[in-house]
Amino acid sequence: MSEKRAMDEGRFAGLALAEEELVARVAWCYYHDGLTQNDIGERLGLPRLKISRLLEKGRQSGVIRVQINSRYEGCLSLETELQQRFGLKITRVLPALNTPAMNVRLGIGAAQSLMGVLQPDQLLAVGFGEATMSCLQHLSGFIGSQQVRLVTLSGGVGPYMTGIGQLDAACNVSMIPAPLRVSSAEVANILKHESSVQDVILAATAADVAVVGIGSVNQRRDATILRSGYISEGEQLMYARKGAVGDILGYFINAEGEKVEGLEIHRELLGVTLDELAQLPTILGVAGGEEKAEAIYAALKGRRINGLVTEEMTARAVLALAQ
Repeated sequence: MSEKRAMDEGRFAGLALAEEELVARVAWCYYHDGLTQNDIGERLGLPRLKISRLLEKGRQSGVIRVQINSRYEGCLSLETELQQRFGLKITRVLPALNTPAMNVRLGIGAAQSLMGVLQPDQLLAVGFGEATMSCLQHLSGFIGSQQVRLVTLSGGVGPYMTGIGQLDAACNVSMIPAPLRVSSAEVANILKHESSVQDVILAATAADVAVVGIGSVNQRRDATILRSGYISEGEQLMYARKGAVGDILGYFINAEGEKVEGLEIHRELLGVTLDELAQLPTILGVAGGEEKAEAIYAALKGRRINGLVTEEMTARAVLALAQ
């Protein structure tokens, strides 16, 4: 085995699905969804013989009985319900655990999901946020080996560096060389016409896959956009009074998933707009915490995303809002 291959496998080892979860997923696809072993193999990227062995192991271990006997069973059921309710292309629900931190677990789950859809040499567009940066950190080995190209969806170099800074120096990364928000609409308009900014935004609108965070006004001081200094607490309260429940890429949306009108910040942002984002084929939202349920539901309802990685209690809260 070459040294490079050994390093790649070492990087991917932390991303490998836990055996219990893998057995549960195979069993769910086979017994609940009625997929063939070949279909399951294609979905999970595994050979048919491996699927057969996992099914047998599940039966022998007691995971597969009359029902799927696993802590992941509830998550799998929620994934099916979310997928059917909102017509999602990607759905991943993580068990409700205390450790590691939620954003770390969400990042791992998002990285695993993206590894299943990204093809070599494709372009991945990334929004700012702790969960999305955690995703990049856990996706770094895959990005390098598959030569996936990266582009940022918004300005703000600082918030991106915790993720992009962990990537191999040879990775192809294009960043919008400007802040997320500038001092006025006039300044934003001037910068948008600078070729260095315009070229990156144009590239982002042609991405194959996008991964974005979802902020919530219910987070108050914990909201990433507030902690990063892009809005003030006063502005956050004003946005909430105007009907905002959360934001994607700094654009605030109401309970219907529509952009809140009349907010000056929307004219001061540098990056891909919500309408441009909606044109991308795959848009994976990564967010968790019951305080984010309303914002996640709004993003789903407004079709701002067509994929979701979240955790169990959040998923239940989102589905409760959909009743």
